[in-house]
Amino acid sequence: MNVLLPVILGALGAAAAEPPLPPAPAGEKIEFVADHVDYARETTTLHLKGAVRIQESTWTIKAEELYLNTETRRGRSEGDLLVEDKMSALYGDYGEFDFRRHEGILYHASAGHGEWRMHAKSLSLASDRRLDYRSADFTSCSFDPKPHYHFRASRVTVVPRKHLLARNVVFFMGKVPVFYMPFLYKSLKSTHFLRFKVQPGYDRRNGGFLRSTLVTDYTPYTYSKLFIDYYSSQGLGLGGELHRRKGIDSRGVLYGYHIREQTNGQRRWAVLGDGYQGFAGSFSAQGRLQVQSDADFNNHYARASLFRITPELINNGALVHRSPQVTTRLSYAREDTADASRTRFLKQAESYPRLDVQSTPLKWGRLPWLNTLTGFADNTYAVGRPFIQKSVGGAWQGTRTFPVVQGVSFTPKLTYGQTYLNRVDQPADFRSTSTVLSAVVGRYTAEGNLRFATRAGDWDLAHAFTRRQRAGSMSDDSGAPDHGIETNLISLADAYRPHRRVLLRLVSGYDVRYFRDRSLGFRERVRPIEGELTYNPRSTLNFSVRDAYQLQEGNQSFIFDGAWGERTADYFSAGSSYNLSQPGQWFASTEFGVSASSASLQFGAALRAEVNTPGGFARANRFRLFEKEFFLTKHWHDFFGRLSARFRPGGVKEVAIRLDIKLGSFSKEKARARDWESEWFPERKAGFEERQ
Repeated sequence: MNVLLPVILGALGAAAAEPPLPPAPAGEKIEFVADHVDYARETTTLHLKGAVRIQESTWTIKAEELYLNTETRRGRSEGDLLVEDKMSALYGDYGEFDFRRHEGILYHASAGHGEWRMHAKSLSLASDRRLDYRSADFTSCSFDPKPHYHFRASRVTVVPRKHLLARNVVFFMGKVPVFYMPFLYKSLKSTHFLRFKVQPGYDRRNGGFLRSTLVTDYTPYTYSKLFIDYYSSQGLGLGGELHRRKGIDSRGVLYGYHIREQTNGQRRWAVLGDGYQGFAGSFSAQGRLQVQSDADFNNHYARASLFRITPELINNGALVHRSPQVTTRLSYAREDTADASRTRFLKQAESYPRLDVQSTPLKWGRLPWLNTLTGFADNTYAVGRPFIQKSVGGAWQGTRTFPVVQGVSFTPKLTYGQTYLNRVDQPADFRSTSTVLSAVVGRYTAEGNLRFATRAGDWDLAHAFTRRQRAGSMSDDSGAPDHGIETNLISLADAYRPHRRVLLRLVSGYDVRYFRDRSLGFRERVRPIEGELTYNPRSTLNFSVRDAYQLQEGNQSFIFDGAWGERTADYFSAGSSYNLSQPGQWFASTEFGVSASSASLQFGAALRAEVNTPGGFARANRFRLFEKEFFLTKHWHDFFGRLSARFRPGGVKEVAIRLDIKLGSFSKEKARARDWESEWFPERKAGFEERQ
């Protein structure tokens, strides 16, 4: 062991009168500095005093007084000391060290690991840098002078920058013990944290419940959520989510949940998945997975979802290749709808697989127009059709834009395509059809769009004409009830933006087709008149209204939505809607939130109602408030609390308490970064993360 003795000049003079130091034995080097050094030959011990600093392979020890045995390579301090190893800073009232085995122990020790502060009766240092605390108190609360909460454990093992593991843990709020845990694990990685969320409550359908969520980071781009729920009436529910997002070319989520209800033995479950992955430069894969046991699953077990009732399931997937001139897509798609009982789903359509190929607009030689080529091959099932439809087709489209005068342009398009089908059922007369096997059906389309750029907006006057040829023939299908004319539409549209925060749109059309089996009047020929207004005067205030009116059928749909404020502060939103699928029925909803001046306390509510208007609002005869939700939230230094109540159809009468403990490095910035989850779960917009 080489011993270097750089000491200050005053101490050097005093040491010269003492017996000479022993020769340094060979071995690992220890460097030390002190204001004063005494050496006892009979015990081969160095007594270091004043600003002592010992440096060896990984440890740096600072103390006021320390004894070092040069033969056994053991040391001990007689007062306060600090041990640093480039990963941790450890304090103690006194301690002992074995430099040969690279082990040590500190008494009445304190340390910091990331955002966690540790205090222990003793601390053992191992050669692998593992730290073992005995009778330890630890917390991540930064409040001074005393933390709001802390943990007390019989033993805590720390691997610096990796994790801590505590045994026999008691959680304290101030000085009050709250609950006991046999183990507590906490990651110390900069990109890894565990966060617990607990939601106790009561629900008339499911009974008393306790919902818990554990969030775990694996990498900066991947994390999971584990759901463990207990319902007194229905039993144990288990689920989870796996999230990944790395830029825009790698993102996805997988969600699953299962419960076997004790009241009836029914298995309720749901699996959702969505993702996009780019790879190998020009390839990408995308997919959507949606399967569940019944249409009412969300209303009973995922009540924060915007889709309380699931009327249909959409599943699809695709592999896409893009080159500078051609895009190729191989895909699968399936659609299922719920039956009348909403307890099962029935397949409506399935395409397996479908191949699509499309070129970019190409310039061919000196031809004065752009050419686009498309092709496809499909294998399709549709409910009600007694056979699988196999089809292959291709089409060409040519287009060019001609400037007419300033502010006026004309864009014609010409398209011709043919489709091979294994079977075609085409009208033979007014009452019957004829079947043609292995036939080719051709279609040609002529379109023209005349655009006027005016102070009143951009106006588009367009005409589209599509004619179908007879199966297996180049002649027009003139004998069909529609004369073989599938489209003959004149349309007019206007998009007007008087200000960058205001957008007005208006569109309608006139159907010029004639039929052999029926006649259309003027009102039937006029397509729905659709109008839309969007107004965003500032980031915290926006309005939008959209209406579709058809002369023959009347108002087909109406949507209004307005919002003011921010969800984390004061806000108010209101909306109403109508759809012809439910005539005489209007729906209205409103939400609001009021916050204290400190923004730490917020009260909010959501109300949704329906109005029966069989003859318009003047004849409204029934108003029903069918959904009511209330909440009260409170932000503390280390906790987030939420008390909520929810009442809605389907037996939902629920009161829940949510309590989040902010352990470690979770921050509002990380919550905002995870707002991308709203791509899959819209209810989580603006960082909200509920599972009610």
